[in-house]
Amino acid sequence: MKQCVLILLLMPTLVLAQNDNGRDYHLDKEFDVNLGGQVRLRCSDADVVVVGSSRSTAHVKIDRVVTTRGWVWGDETFSVDISNEDGNLDIRERANGTVSMAFGSYHERYTILLELPLGMSLSVDGDDGDYQISSLHGAIRLDLDDADVVLEKCQGNSFSFRLDDGDVQMDEGRGSLTVDGDDADIRIRNARFASMDVNIDDGDFVVETSLADAGRYNIDLQDGLVSLTVTSGGGRFDIRHDDARVITEGAFSVVNRTETRTEVSTTNGSAEVRIQADDARVKLVRI
Repeated sequence: MKQCVLILLLMPTLVLAQNDNGRDYHLDKEFDVNLGGQVRLRCSDADVVVVGSSRSTAHVKIDRVVTTRGWVWGDETFSVDISNEDGNLDIRERANGTVSMAFGSYHERYTILLELPLGMSLSVDGDDGDYQISSLHGAIRLDLDDADVVLEKCQGNSFSFRLDDGDVQMDEGRGSLTVDGDDADIRIRNARFASMDVNIDDGDFVVETSLADAGRYNIDLQDGLVSLTVTSGGGRFDIRHDDARVITEGAFSVVNRTETRTEVSTTNGSAEVRIQADDARVKLVRI
């Protein structure tokens, strides 16, 4: 009897890692698209790379490999639907079912590569994952849960981010910026935004940008850091605060200062910057 029990206990260790081909998915295809069209991507827990270039077609490459170890079972199904209408692409992931484990592990490697004409726009509804987007000059809209995003050399005029828990880094930006975040850090360099509408609960908003004459910039941060570096232009800065510390560096003149409000201005420029900072630090720099 003892010998039988020992054999049963050792059996799971003899099951080697294997690919579950029923859950794997591979697609590698070219699509004719409108050079100024849009790609809409709906996916979950994927590592996504988007590259814009002078190409005339869209290249979509999706690879999902599931590796299991031990006793794993379930009724999971996975597929991707792609529609191509009027030169626009709609890529929708369809995953259903559940996976159960008695002994062992489940690992998913899921990557999406989109090589697009540089003038196309991108709209993403996603969950977890990492996103790297480069040289795409259309509008970019990202609605994500727990994700990290890096944008490089994207020269469009509209950027919209909704994040639950994640980070965004940009090496340049222009036009309009909209951010709605919970626990999110946003860091942007070399920007020329004409308008901003930023609402973050807990996080850091660090941006280096010029200010457009008559531009409107609204930043609402509950807890964290607002760091705004003005590279050119200027205007009036109205900062409403509760338990916040306000620091200015450079050519700012104090217009009004109370326990709950700080107003400063520059000698040139007509932009209006409104910052609401409850329990956040605020730093304004003019270079």
